[in-house]
Amino acid sequence: MSSVERKLGSVENIFHIIHELGGMIDVNIARIEGDIQPHILQKALLLLQNRYPLLRVRIIDLEDGAYFSSENIQKIPLKVMTKTYENQWLEIAESELHQKFSQGFNPLCRITLLKSSFRDGISEIIATFHYSIADGLSCMNFIDNLLIYYQKIVSQEEISNPSSLAFPPPIEQNIDKNSVNYSQTEDTKNEDSSDSLSPKLILENDAKINERRTHIINRIIDSKTLLNLKEQSRNQKTTIHGALCAAMLLGTKTISNFEEPVNLSCSSNINLRKYSQPEIDMNSFGCFVSSVENIYTLTKNINFWDLARNCKEQIELNKNQTINNLINGQRFANFSKLTLEKMLEQNSTGRVKTMNISNRGKFNLAKNYGQLKIKEIYFTVGQHILGPCLWLGAVTFHDKLCLSFAHVTPLISSQTMNNFADSVVSILEKVTIGESLSKGNG
Repeated sequence: MSSVERKLGSVENIFHIIHELGGMIDVNIARIEGDIQPHILQKALLLLQNRYPLLRVRIIDLEDGAYFSSENIQKIPLKVMTKTYENQWLEIAESELHQKFSQGFNPLCRITLLKSSFRDGISEIIATFHYSIADGLSCMNFIDNLLIYYQKIVSQEEISNPSSLAFPPPIEQNIDKNSVNYSQTEDTKNEDSSDSLSPKLILENDAKINERRTHIINRIIDSKTLLNLKEQSRNQKTTIHGALCAAMLLGTKTISNFEEPVNLSCSSNINLRKYSQPEIDMNSFGCFVSSVENIYTLTKNINFWDLARNCKEQIELNKNQTINNLINGQRFANFSKLTLEKMLEQNSTGRVKTMNISNRGKFNLAKNYGQLKIKEIYFTVGQHILGPCLWLGAVTFHDKLCLSFAHVTPLISSQTMNNFADSVVSILEKVTIGESLSKGNG
């Protein structure tokens, strides 16, 4: 096997450029009940690393660009710590968001096991990835397969050495041109309303790059509320994601004093696997993601479900344009480290939109992996270099909706973000039971 696998694609390269400045590091936290043995976890990690080629690479810069290289790659590093207080996992996860991957021969993934001091307590597996090698679905599959291998090793089940999968091509090379509705693309291009709108940003302070830190706030939507939200979304002809967008947009009213009408931008991450030819398997490991940005106008008496339906419709419309840009190489054609540095010089906060929502959807992971049981899952991507003012990561897991709100201090204070997170949850709870929103929540 050649030590230089291939050149990074345009989507992978933009994440590499942002990473080199210290941003876009993806941290995933699985909170697990049961006694996790580090030496067994290390064996399971090796099996996963042997299976997925992107877990056996680093990134090197050559004269004509950045490449994945598999030369002399080491094992996935596993750091083991004993938990000394309950919320220690949050501090470790936040620290991971700010630690770049080294220029050495370590892979672009690292694991921290925060082990409970009690046998039946809650431990955390914190998996950190370079965004160029893993999107959200890949991270979820990683955690699932890691615990499957762990269970097999514990039960002494015979495990054949997993065959390595093929090295995935850049996503833009696999996009199916027939997946684009060109009539919708043209309609979207001809609409000049969004081009003339200037979205508001929510900022409390200015700060240089070295002063900015990404922080995490977690919330849970319980099973009863989630069930009601699903039913209401279906009846209202929208989706959970549309409802999340609407709640985020309306939640800004609690932390801003914008006069209405106000324009806010909201981007959503989209999974590109099903738009590829051949279609990329949902279990594949790689970076197969892009984003769609839309601008919404909030009026004084805007209805929640009208907004949620509008969010769903606009995402579908603009998704075609995003995919078309990838096919034509327009999405990140002129993006380089130099252009990013110049942009950051002109934009001292690094804020480019009001909010972003990364919704990984529903995952039917095993309820138990032998004696281990996943209780909660959270994830966050570092936003301190470049990103939105408000960020939400969502995953539906065992009839619970786990929410991770990310914000960058001192651009927005933790108190403000806690108020915002509480407002978003309150809005979702109220609309699921048909209760009208308060004036403060729209």
